[in-house]
Amino acid sequence: MRAMSSKRPAHIGARGFTLLELLVAITLMAILAVIAWRGLDSMTRTREALAQRDERIEALKTAYAQFDADCTQLADPNTLSRPPIEVDANRVLMVRDRRDDGQPPAWQVVLYRITDGRLERLQSPPITNRGDLRGALDSLRQGGGGAARYLLASNVDSISARAWIEPGGWMDNSGTLSAALFPAGSNTTTLAGLPSASTPSAPAPVANSPGVVVPAASVRAVELALLVRMTPQGAPQRFTRICMTGL
Repeated sequence: MRAMSSKRPAHIGARGFTLLELLVAITLMAILAVIAWRGLDSMTRTREALAQRDERIEALKTAYAQFDADCTQLADPNTLSRPPIEVDANRVLMVRDRRDDGQPPAWQVVLYRITDGRLERLQSPPITNRGDLRGALDSLRQGGGGAARYLLASNVDSISARAWIEPGGWMDNSGTLSAALFPAGSNTTTLAGLPSASTPSAPAPVANSPGVVVPAASVRAVELALLVRMTPQGAPQRFTRICMTGL
């Protein structure tokens, strides 16, 4: 009779994973997956926030570049016989000088304002007589129904401005600015001294012409301040720009 072998099959004694071990492994893998997902989500949100910030910074650069162009071409109050800038709550109105050398006077009224969190710039067509200038000022003060509109930036909470009057310093409202330029009630809202609507090609009046109100000061600089939310959850940040007028 053949002797029985002492060797046992290889599978005898091999041990697999228990149910508890499998559950622990699955739980650990789930935890790691959640941690990895949260990390990826945080990185994605951060990248989106940085992209939004970069986009808004570029928009602010464009807005301030346009503001610089308007400011450096600010009309001379000596010609207008009125302040070339008005500053109010969330609104800045400016009169630009659009004349060319040897050409009749030409102006353009521009308005910076906030509408539903958006910074807009409105501009009138070129103007060559005081009747149209007065009409453009009134129209933009009331919302600028027929003016061209340009969106400059979004997520803007507020806008403010002030002008440096020499002598006098910073003025942040239209009343004090007008009083500094034209003291003792010498300012006129009828734009005396500008060419009339019937004579659009008349030359600009000189400072000592009859009916011309000569300012007692000069607008040397204008500061534009914007309160902007760079990210949806972030607090508003203040951005300012000072432009020298050259007057």
